[in-house]
Amino acid sequence: MYRADVGSLSDGPTQLRFGGAVYLLFSLSGAAALVCEVSWSRQVGLVVGNTAGAAAIVLAALFTGMAVGQCLGGRLASRVRPLLGYGVAEFAVAGWVCLVPVLLAVVDSVKCGDTTASVLCFIVLLPATIPLGATFPFVAEHLAEFVGGGRRVALAYGLNTAGGLVGVVAATAFLMANVGVVASSYLAAGVSLACGLVASALAFRNPFTASDEADLEPVDTSGVWWAVAAISGFGTLGLEVLYTRLFALVFHNSTYTFGAVVAVFLAGLALGAALDAILGRRVSPCGLAATGCSLGAVGVTASVVVFVRLTGLDYFTAGDTFASYIGGVFALVAAVVLLPAVLLGLTLPAILVANGGGRAVGRLTAVNTAGAVVGALTAEFLLIPVLGLWQTFAFHVALFGVTGIALIWDSQRQAGIGVAVAVTLAVVVVVSGPTQPPDNEEIVRRWETAYGWIDVTRSRGDGARRVRQNLHYRHGSTASAAREYRQGRLPLLLHPRPTDVAFLGLGTGLTAAPAVAGRGVERVIVVELIPEVVAAARLLSDVNLGVVDHPKIEMCTGDARHYLQRTVRRFDVVVADMFVPWESRAGYLYTVEFYETVRQRLKPGGHFCQWLALYQFGPDEFELVADSFAAVFPNVTLWWGQLDGQFPIMAIIGSDTPLTLDAGRWEALPELHGMADTELARPADLLGSFVGQWTTRLDRRLNTDEHPRLEFAAPVSRGSNRCLSGPTLRTYFDNVLVRLPDKGVLFATHGEQDTMPRRAVQRLSLFGEVQQ
Repeated sequence: MYRADVGSLSDGPTQLRFGGAVYLLFSLSGAAALVCEVSWSRQVGLVVGNTAGAAAIVLAALFTGMAVGQCLGGRLASRVRPLLGYGVAEFAVAGWVCLVPVLLAVVDSVKCGDTTASVLCFIVLLPATIPLGATFPFVAEHLAEFVGGGRRVALAYGLNTAGGLVGVVAATAFLMANVGVVASSYLAAGVSLACGLVASALAFRNPFTASDEADLEPVDTSGVWWAVAAISGFGTLGLEVLYTRLFALVFHNSTYTFGAVVAVFLAGLALGAALDAILGRRVSPCGLAATGCSLGAVGVTASVVVFVRLTGLDYFTAGDTFASYIGGVFALVAAVVLLPAVLLGLTLPAILVANGGGRAVGRLTAVNTAGAVVGALTAEFLLIPVLGLWQTFAFHVALFGVTGIALIWDSQRQAGIGVAVAVTLAVVVVVSGPTQPPDNEEIVRRWETAYGWIDVTRSRGDGARRVRQNLHYRHGSTASAAREYRQGRLPLLLHPRPTDVAFLGLGTGLTAAPAVAGRGVERVIVVELIPEVVAAARLLSDVNLGVVDHPKIEMCTGDARHYLQRTVRRFDVVVADMFVPWESRAGYLYTVEFYETVRQRLKPGGHFCQWLALYQFGPDEFELVADSFAAVFPNVTLWWGQLDGQFPIMAIIGSDTPLTLDAGRWEALPELHGMADTELARPADLLGSFVGQWTTRLDRRLNTDEHPRLEFAAPVSRGSNRCLSGPTLRTYFDNVLVRLPDKGVLFATHGEQDTMPRRAVQRLSLFGEVQQ
């Protein structure tokens, strides 16, 4: 039964000993936990591949361990000094966090199957997440001993969530790129250790009497709170997944924008908990929970409508600087997400207000946490693929609405009827959500995937077909068929006899098509992260020479880097597609460690070609990639793939020995039938594409797994309009590219070449002018 707490949260300093310190410690604990989660997701991704499954492993390990820890903490909280128990739990967290990188390296070195590696990663994380979960019941037990204990527990929960917000922002804005991925987890371990030391010192300054099992107050077993706790966890984490997917439709999807969505969502939950702590004296927990669920359902509906109205599902832009862009991102996310997150954030803290003791809190939060992991994984891998994005939103609206109605039906039936009508209308509104912005493309086929919408579209104007992801990211188009084909043809022309070839990334399939047409190419592996992109490329088989089902081609779905780490095959040529540098985790395909992996997979005389869309890189980011390349490959050369001043494309090719230009290779790799390639129409054009050799620089910076600088720097350059396009490219061309040594290539059949005419032609093609 609910008994209203008496007294204020600020009643007398003697009413709660060390209250401010405990709140601060628990906030820091939340920040450290989220920094660890961000770090672990990256570390695990390097072991099992940066796929949606890798993120699921970390999520499952974190929440499963926390649920177990919450149960154990609840059982122990009243039998030991609560602050001492909290301190010991933090010691355990700190100790095991320091072991995680070592143990993950051991798992990676074993080279076991993907399933086994995933299970081992899950097991490695559990000993850190179990004590992490145990911290809350100990804090709750300490706070529950004092006046207003239930509301204090709700406030502590909110502050811990707010700490998590700080951890997410710190990790994404600074720690990962500057401190380092593993080093950030060590820093978080240090924070946990400090929290443990302070809590242990405070524990012995606080009176304590252990409770026997017979003295413990029975936990409410009516089932209502258990059910609401589970539904709250299931629905809230499911919605976090949905909102992340929703904003992926309009944002450039960097780590920054992902962090903004998570941060605002956590801010809403923290504010909801704070409201519970304030309103708990006047409103019953059941009333707060019912309000949170029912109004939250309507709020989620409103958020979807607001999102569509504010964005029109167009690509989001704001200002001319990265700061203005990120400010606009936070403003948009707050306008859409904050209100429903605050309302839904009322539910779990309301349960804690009613059951303030550590034992009850431990069990209820364990149920909530278990529901959360099930909800997140179900939304990501079941509901969205089966129902679709808008219908999954409707499912969650209905889930919270029905829960709110059930909580108030007996006492306020008329209100329950009103809520039922509102929720029904809300579900109808969400289900009828838009499918695409008004544009000149019609959808031929859409797949709802763990990576978002994958579409094959057809232009209503020229009839060109495109493969796109989340409305605005294009994997390729038949309108640019000649250029995409060139991206596979050029690196093959630079090898005297490529028999074994690997393509990292499929897109439309046009880049891999030269391997089908080329004589002498015997075995080809194409690695594509998203299975549905393979299905999309199959729909373009009339243009891409049927690469998906061609007997020469072996298709592999998964993380390209992970494939190369695990395979024993070696290749004459490896071609990497244009990976967007600011996409979360794409930066790991530009690191020194990745280039070392590729080099190990090359045959003697082989080379690796990575395509760069220069208009997505600032000068510093381009040099970061080129210097990282040069740190691994003895010979690094640059080649134009598209001489376009606004949308330039360049290949960076690494090899152990100089490349050979031989006109005899030309006949073995013909142009794509019916699509003339004006930039690579004759053997002399191959030489005309050559930029120069990139040499090692003394003041270089490198992009590494520990410091994935590219992923965090590229969005800043893009948001500040500093990418290599237009005037910025012209300046860089004149000051850097034309000064590169004319080395790294043996001109087998062309003799000595004068580099100035070639570069003058390049400048003319890029900018329509020659240098005076």
